[in-house]
Amino acid sequence: MKKTALVALGAAAAMVLAACSTSDSDNPQEDSTAANGEQFTLSHPSIEGLNIDFENPPETLVMDCYAYSSLHEYGLEPDALFGFECDNEALMGDADIEGIETVGQDAEIDLEKLAELRPDAIIGNGNADGWSWFDDDVNAQLTRVEPFVPLPSEGSIDEKIADTREIADFFGADIEAENIVAADKDYEAAKEAFSQAVKGKDYNFLLASPTKEMLYTGVGFAQADLLEELGANIVGPDAPAEGNPWGQVAWEDASTYPADVILVENFDPEAPFTAELWDDLPAVKADQLSTWSSKGALTSRTYADWLQDLADKVETYDKVA
Repeated sequence: MKKTALVALGAAAAMVLAACSTSDSDNPQEDSTAANGEQFTLSHPSIEGLNIDFENPPETLVMDCYAYSSLHEYGLEPDALFGFECDNEALMGDADIEGIETVGQDAEIDLEKLAELRPDAIIGNGNADGWSWFDDDVNAQLTRVEPFVPLPSEGSIDEKIADTREIADFFGADIEAENIVAADKDYEAAKEAFSQAVKGKDYNFLLASPTKEMLYTGVGFAQADLLEELGANIVGPDAPAEGNPWGQVAWEDASTYPADVILVENFDPEAPFTAELWDDLPAVKADQLSTWSSKGALTSRTYADWLQDLADKVETYDKVA
């Protein structure tokens, strides 16, 4: 996805008063006090030293759709949305975007429209400098008038779920709600089910995102690491040392990574990917295909459902590669 530079922050945006500031500190627990009283500080759970200060409890939230997919389960709803894949049902789950104002699509955002909302926080994929798909100039404008809270991007799936939950807790979610407790139990049960399904079968799993030009693979993604921890054999090339996190395989070399099961990113059985060399792969011929997502909601429910579905399918699969 290409980063996009947008128009300079307009007059309406420039007039918005920022109710917070972002700082990098060696002491994430350091207390600070605003001129008019107590401040509320989010010490980011996965970015060391990133503290985001609010003069009041944040209420008006703008999210990218990845954040909404993760925070919806905790009962947090955005006042506006932007970003990629808002219409991707596989990603969004039961997070309904109908009726929610949109301030941007893909890598574009209407900064003046955003400013008019006077958000207390913007939450999305990114880091301390801003959203992943905005260039430096746009992020600089964005963070001058409202705080950006990045979703957790490092660590294991379990760590990302825990860190996302900590962010949800800060924004007022009930993280001990009945649905959250039930999802945690289901997640642990699904882990065990998958471990038992692959035990002793020596199946090779390939996490893939196929295109006409190249077969991209997900070795090293947190989802692949989770499956490996649970007993799966993960095949595919490592990603380049820098830049693109995906492993890359020319189609003529695809058969050098024999897989019994191929997990296709956002797999749609009603509209499957097809290409001559893809169709010749043993797992494709055997219809041993399932789904995964590199950007799925960071919740126990998401991964409980994914692992349980995969465990049920693996029980019916055979060794084909």
